[in-house]
Amino acid sequence: MEKHFKSILVPVDGSEGAGRAAAFAAELAGTLNLPVKLLYVYHPDPNRVMGMVGLSRERVEEISKEAGAKIFADARARMGEGDLKIEEKVVWGEPREEILAFAEADDAMVIMGRRGLGQMRELLIGSVSAGVLHTCKQPVTIVH
Repeated sequence: MEKHFKSILVPVDGSEGAGRAAAFAAELAGTLNLPVKLLYVYHPDPNRVMGMVGLSRERVEEISKEAGAKIFADARARMGEGDLKIEEKVVWGEPREEILAFAEADDAMVIMGRRGLGQMRELLIGSVSAGVLHTCKQPVTIVH
């Protein structure tokens, strides 16, 4: 099979959907012998931002890395044991935009859950996953 992408990008946020996506991505990556890139987009809501006023930039970055570490540990647990090459990256920004930019820059297939922990979680397909699905130039798989 000709590979149309160089890696598998799994945006994670600690949600059940992201966990299922990570498990599916691990299985596919093992079959295709591709690396998996876990991406956590730290997107603080306005209340959280207000709570960070007065903190140093270093402390704010530390907070986002701590949050990411917990989320990555959960995703890795869902991925199981194996020989996969797994990379982790924490970025700040708007989730849809950051996922699209990372997927394009890394020539990655995106595998993500249909609903995350965002404000729109009651919808059938979340706003971030819908946005990525409809605008990404790379292959996208939404895991139920």
